[in-house]
Amino acid sequence: MPSLTGFPKNTDTSTPTFSGTLRAALAEAPSRIPLHPFGEFVGNGTVFLYDEESLQAALRDLAERGVPWVLDFHHQTVRVEEGQGQEAPAAGFITGLEVGDDGFVYGLVEWSETGRERVSRREYAYISPVFYYDPRPDELGRHRVLGYHSFALTNNPGIRMQKRIEAEADMLEKLRQALGLPPQATEDEAFQALERTLAEARVGRVVLEVGLGAEDETELKAKLLRLLAAQDALAELERTRAELEALRAETREEKAQALVRAALEEGRILPHQREFWLAQARADLEAARKALEGMPRLVPTSLPRAEAPRAPLEEDPAERLRRALGVKDEAWRKWG
Repeated sequence: MPSLTGFPKNTDTSTPTFSGTLRAALAEAPSRIPLHPFGEFVGNGTVFLYDEESLQAALRDLAERGVPWVLDFHHQTVRVEEGQGQEAPAAGFITGLEVGDDGFVYGLVEWSETGRERVSRREYAYISPVFYYDPRPDELGRHRVLGYHSFALTNNPGIRMQKRIEAEADMLEKLRQALGLPPQATEDEAFQALERTLAEARVGRVVLEVGLGAEDETELKAKLLRLLAAQDALAELERTRAELEALRAETREEKAQALVRAALEEGRILPHQREFWLAQARADLEAARKALEGMPRLVPTSLPRAEAPRAPLEEDPAERLRRALGVKDEAWRKWG
């Protein structure tokens, strides 16, 4: 009989603060939200396993029931079913599942008007799922996820290393519209178009200066040559930026590998947990470092010291004298 996770106990209503960046200014409730990690993860002290079998079982359940999973506020759906509440307004509905390249399972969401507004205002930062799972752990102590009951918006998730809800998809759509790009344009294509637009603006300013300040043909040609040189400099700058980003990515990977390798050597994690912690370190190195530093050593990292051999007992002088005189044991015991 599958069990239900206890995630509803997390009901903190604190609201996180966000900086007033461009992304926040353009943010709207996204159509794709992070639900939980794919693979092994910890939620409310329980180790779960969500693998391809779990994903396919959830997709089959979604197709057979013909009704999406509810996304509510602070697990009110569970509370109503348990007789602890009267209403459970929906923030939205999860209509599909995807596994991202970052090692997370994402839900495709259709928002209610209230849910869209509150997420757009950044009042909620995380998703808390309620799982059906096998109560019998496997040989590694993990409970396989069998399906979903519901999901909830929260600011205090029970899942460790949970990802925030981000509104990148909506910002991307705004960029597409502003730059006149087709709907299928990727994020990289949108930012490349933005960089080209900024470069063209700089070039346009120089062209304007050329047209206004050239008193003769020679001066005009000289300014155009300087303009061409500036364009080459911009291209070189872009190449340098790309090389620097590649170097930073390589450095981040090296740091992630070193962090996980040290945790294995210190006995804080087991070999089968290596890939999970690598994914967390790649996503947020400092958060993974703090988490690993707070974990106890699971296995000894050195062998116990062998005790030094005991020195033999010193021989009795009387026994040494008996052997020197050749006195037999029986006579010694009788007359000795």
